[in-house]
Amino acid sequence: MSFFIGVGAILVHDDKYVLIKEVRGGKAGLYNLPAGTLEVDEDLLACITREAKEETGVDARIEHLVGIYQTVIGTGSNVVFVIFAGSVPVGSVFHSDEHEVIENLSYDEIVALDQAGKLRAQTILKAIDDYRAGQRLPLAAVQSWHVDQLAAITVEKDH
Repeated sequence: MSFFIGVGAILVHDDKYVLIKEVRGGKAGLYNLPAGTLEVDEDLLACITREAKEETGVDARIEHLVGIYQTVIGTGSNVVFVIFAGSVPVGSVFHSDEHEVIENLSYDEIVALDQAGKLRAQTILKAIDDYRAGQRLPLAAVQSWHVDQLAAITVEKDH
């Protein structure tokens, strides 16, 4: 069984939503939120800030937690995405070394991509719908601690 923890950002720019077009592997050609994988020593807010910058080239302002979205795939994979929402400065120019296509799309355009099977995951439209319905928790709802040891768990540090 594989377990994946990632983050994604609903970034609002000029009343539209920023999506990137994937370029690698089986996901090539599909649209996704700016998103990525949590690194070992990284907290969730640092991860989404880093990923948003890497995938759009702009400094996004992360403002809310939208929700936690889990997808269980068959009997072999468990995918958990923590979705945040934020904004990018007006007039931002998008650029990424990882993605050639970064688009600012209307809600209707995203629905059309979903209907055409062009979204990477069903959680993308669901999270945007939740955001549009007002589902926005304060960032204080996200708590992180960096410790070397818990009562029942010890993490060995590389020296």
